[in-house]
Amino acid sequence: MRVERVAYEDTKDFILNKHYAQRMPSISYAFGLFIDDTLRGVCTFGKPASPSLCKGICGEEYKAHVYELNRLVVDDGLPKNTLSR
Repeated sequence: MRVERVAYEDTKDFILNKHYAQRMPSISYAFGLFIDDTLRGVCTFGKPASPSLCKGICGEEYKAHVYELNRLVVDDGLPKNTLSR
């Protein structure tokens, strides 16, 4: 099992077809879970929709540095605790 950065396009199948929300979020960073060189899951981070949330968390000076985990999706049937790894 390995995790590496992936392109936005690589996340679409997982997010649109496997995640319960079935819509693309704002993605700044995307990572893929590879098992035997096959993409089996994605984890994405992006800017929160609320600027006031960003300011409230880190203040005016650092609000641009706030990101949130917005999608975490893996194929069914993977080993227990795969998402925790």
